[in-house]
Amino acid sequence: MIGVETLIATMVASVTPIFAKPGIDHLTEMLTKTVESFQQKGVMKDDEINQLTEAIRKAPPPPIQMAMRSETLSRWFEIPHDDFERLPKEKLDPGVLIRHLYIEYLVTTWLEEFGYKVEVGSKMLGVEGWEFMPDIYGQVSTLHGHFQVAVNLICDDPPSTSRVSFLCESIEAFAAKKEPAFGDKDIFMLVTPFKFSPTAHSVILKEDKDHEYYVIRLEGSDLYRLAKAQDKSYRLTILQNVVSEAYGTSGRKTWA
Repeated sequence: MIGVETLIATMVASVTPIFAKPGIDHLTEMLTKTVESFQQKGVMKDDEINQLTEAIRKAPPPPIQMAMRSETLSRWFEIPHDDFERLPKEKLDPGVLIRHLYIEYLVTTWLEEFGYKVEVGSKMLGVEGWEFMPDIYGQVSTLHGHFQVAVNLICDDPPSTSRVSFLCESIEAFAAKKEPAFGDKDIFMLVTPFKFSPTAHSVILKEDKDHEYYVIRLEGSDLYRLAKAQDKSYRLTILQNVVSEAYGTSGRKTWA
């Protein structure tokens, strides 16, 4: 059994290079309290703690260059990189880090189960030099065609509506330049362990209406159903149903 102490040590090791000693002590204390709280609420079981620890260990190692390492961490904490550089580290929310890493691990694992070739944290350029960094990007080719999925996580509580808006602007710039095109067979997925606000929901619906690609939201209840699925076939069926429920009989193509 790996246990909470090993999980905390692994997380702290991933962020140590940019934190001073007092910041590390504070972060360790906050991470410990957060994980223990998740355990008490039944959010994280022992086997899930083990899985998360291994996921962090297997994550693409942060590059040696400090700026690149800082960029990876800002993505995990879901803070724009420039703001992350200026933000006192004791103000970081460890809950966001834990939720982000765990959900990133789950969604990556699921897409790989479905046969997608997955990249995590890859920076992509859109029109006019606009940068888009999906937390997860996957591609798969089947008899039905070539499919792409871009996933971004929103793990703060409550989910940030401004982050939803920014990500929608970013995917627009990416889709306009992407070759092969990011189009009517492809999915942009916004994922939160909580529930999006009505305003964020409206932003997501407008983004979907204005573009050929699907824009799908996955919320806490969806993640729970996916995580508890008995096997990968049933998990894929659940995800397909989420898409179908979002579009009903609108006539749009069914995601494969």
